[in-house]
Amino acid sequence: MRNLFYFLVILILLTLGSFLGYYFGFLGFIYNVMIPEAFGNFPLVILSMVFGTAAFFSPCSFTVLPAYVSHYLTGDNEEQVHTQVGNIAKGFYFGFIAALGVLAINLILGVIIATLGAAAPFAKDPREDIPLILGVRIVAGLIIAYLGLMTVLGKHMEIPVLPNLIGKISFGKSIFLYGVLYNGAAIGCTGPILLGLIVYALTTGSFASALTAFTIFALTMGTLMVILTTITATITAAFKGTVAQKLAPLTLTVQKMAGYVMIFAGVTIVLFTLQGNRLFVTIFFPFLK
Repeated sequence: MRNLFYFLVILILLTLGSFLGYYFGFLGFIYNVMIPEAFGNFPLVILSMVFGTAAFFSPCSFTVLPAYVSHYLTGDNEEQVHTQVGNIAKGFYFGFIAALGVLAINLILGVIIATLGAAAPFAKDPREDIPLILGVRIVAGLIIAYLGLMTVLGKHMEIPVLPNLIGKISFGKSIFLYGVLYNGAAIGCTGPILLGLIVYALTTGSFASALTAFTIFALTMGTLMVILTTITATITAAFKGTVAQKLAPLTLTVQKMAGYVMIFAGVTIVLFTLQGNRLFVTIFFPFLK
């Protein structure tokens, strides 16, 4: 039962870390920067990093982090590296792949904002999100739940259309997909945050300033994804050490539990969205009445 206990400890610790990130990163940003409009108190580089941190820990993706960690903890078992350095290096590698998924969605958001400017369809209140954004969140939630179901059933979801950069590693493909889903589920929060940053950069500077702000914003989110995955790999290496074949039955139990976490996360995203985000706002947006 020790491995199962380690899995729960890792999941609880990183869920707690995610909540602290939400509380200090997102709510701290809202109360100390966004509401008082204290943008001018920070250089653009620092401001862009603050915006990126707030977007990464936004409540729109709050339930995705435990699902992502669960998926990572149970993936790629056949290619497990049995040294702490190896696990950390692998965590950094897969974190980089997930970060590419995060950056891909940020690039799409950047193109939309560059094309439509201040008229980009991102609402500051999730209850006012347009059907397109609600649809993206629902699709992201359904795919996460489906990935969880595949995990419970012990099957792999092949995605042959992803770039060659991912290679033939099916787990790497699904990690890239999780990066896409992470930011896709958070689009209702990251969209208006990025829009506010770009509009401010354009108002006080030039197109080059806006491009710089966007680049730093996107790289901050990507870097945090790499850090999160590397920390997960480090904790996993410290707890698991060398995983013997005799623990295979327990590994299957852990895998199923991780799948249920992913199903719960995906279904939660879908239900919150279908409900018009009203309960979601009540829980995670105390500054909105």
